[in-house]
Amino acid sequence: MNASRFPIRSHQILAAAILIAHATLFSASVCRGQTNSHAAASSDLVSVQELKMASRGRAAFDKGSKMLEKGDAAHSIAYLEQAIAQYPEHYMAYYDLGVAHLRLAHQAEAEQAFQKAIDLTKGNFAAPQFGLGAILCQKAAFSQAEMLLQRALELEPGSAPGKFYLAFAQFGLHRLIEAERNVEQALLRNANLSQAYFLLARIHIRQRNLPAAFRDLESYLKLEPHQEQVRSLAEQIQSEMQQSTGIIAATRP
Repeated sequence: MNASRFPIRSHQILAAAILIAHATLFSASVCRGQTNSHAAASSDLVSVQELKMASRGRAAFDKGSKMLEKGDAAHSIAYLEQAIAQYPEHYMAYYDLGVAHLRLAHQAEAEQAFQKAIDLTKGNFAAPQFGLGAILCQKAAFSQAEMLLQRALELEPGSAPGKFYLAFAQFGLHRLIEAERNVEQALLRNANLSQAYFLLARIHIRQRNLPAAFRDLESYLKLEPHQEQVRSLAEQIQSEMQQSTGIIAATRP
């Protein structure tokens, strides 16, 4: 089975899937559901900030956060910036601001906001580290992303987005066994993570395991049935497998 026929096109589709993942994995509600302020509250610094945020910048933050959760990233930014102006140490507002910019493909602004949230919490809040790790993956800074994501996962080992992006970083570093293990762990945490199935397919293509890649793509298409490029790739892999089976049958005595 000649997996070398698939790298260019599948890599392009994976890049597109990663961009989609930014919008779905890094919604405010999803990330706070998996990496919430309670986990960060083990730090005295974060606990003090939580008390201050209850009275300063809260109304603007709540407004911006709700808009972000409803999918209105563009209009949430003004309210989140207002919350920060009222309380400059509002790390959750910086985190949500990073999410908003990430969903709008404002990479530089998202990176700056996530880094500010990390600095304010002294690295004790995992969510912005996952967000920054995603950006580093997008920039192909895979070694830096891996180190950051591993630290974040020490804080929140149950994060499906964290495991997904760690796998993506390791895939970029050509460490396929580790990448495969971590993307499978991401799927154990969230079986509906369609982008993880596609990344797993990409790993299996590189390992020349086309039957596994085809199964991965089938799982992806059950969740994302309108992704015609992925369907075309699955059909291409299926055709390659059928040809290989025919060649093997023809050479048997």
